[in-house]
Amino acid sequence: MRSLDQPGMNQALSTGRRGPLANSGRSALAGPAALVGVVLAFFALLSWSGQAPAQTQETRAGTRPAGTQLAALTAGQTLYALHCQSCHGTAAAGGRAPALLDVGPAAVDFFLSTGRMPLNSPTAEPVSHKPYFNGTQIAEIVAYINSLDVAHATPGPAKPVVVKACATETGTCPTLSEGNQLFLLNCAQCHDASGAGGLLSHGYVVPSLRQATPTEIAEAIRVGPRPMPNFGPGQLSNQEVSAIADYVSYISHTPGQGGLGIANFGPVPEGFVGIVFGLGALLVAARLIGNRG
Repeated sequence: MRSLDQPGMNQALSTGRRGPLANSGRSALAGPAALVGVVLAFFALLSWSGQAPAQTQETRAGTRPAGTQLAALTAGQTLYALHCQSCHGTAAAGGRAPALLDVGPAAVDFFLSTGRMPLNSPTAEPVSHKPYFNGTQIAEIVAYINSLDVAHATPGPAKPVVVKACATETGTCPTLSEGNQLFLLNCAQCHDASGAGGLLSHGYVVPSLRQATPTEIAEAIRVGPRPMPNFGPGQLSNQEVSAIADYVSYISHTPGQGGLGIANFGPVPEGFVGIVFGLGALLVAARLIGNRG
């Protein structure tokens, strides 16, 4: 047996060389460390993408509405003829796409302000993106189509007015607490509890509500863009619609109160992070203990 004070051993200690046990410890940590690094980078990217600045109705669709004066109606008719008439027909009577005479101002404003219309093809799936028209042009088109709808006995829903939520329960205005209960009951099954959206069967994509304005939320409730059902006044009152719209705006645009928000995707991603890091820590500990045995 060699003595510990032999020159070879002293040289190894002085030069800092490590034996096989130390090298195996480094290799045991390499895999878990790489996994933790990938997970951290992934969720850092999600957090950055989920913190986009809130868009208001003014920045998404312009600054001022159009009235029902002759000039606004004429401008709306011109815009309709250029961008809508080829599919929806003359005077919105229908053609390759459905008629618009009875859909109501809320539907027209919603599909234009969310960028779902106009489409390049009547068979294309409407998807939310930056609107093609500004706010004034949208209001002019809405005014023109609404002027054609005066003869209908059962017009579609009017453009809703969202009442700002009150801080306390008064019974005369919506509250965030009321909006939370209504959202969880009627909306969270598809849009997720945090409004992040999701997927449904048959290839339907449920959009995120993060960048939607309160007016767009209220319009979607009344209009029911496919596959979402519409909720009439008999199902949700105007105050209840305002409560949901105010609550969605609150959870989408309120800064986090601390900790890693994980792009505000809700409890499921938080549980995933707990499992990944928890099991990762256990894996590291198990490998270290096993190498020491």
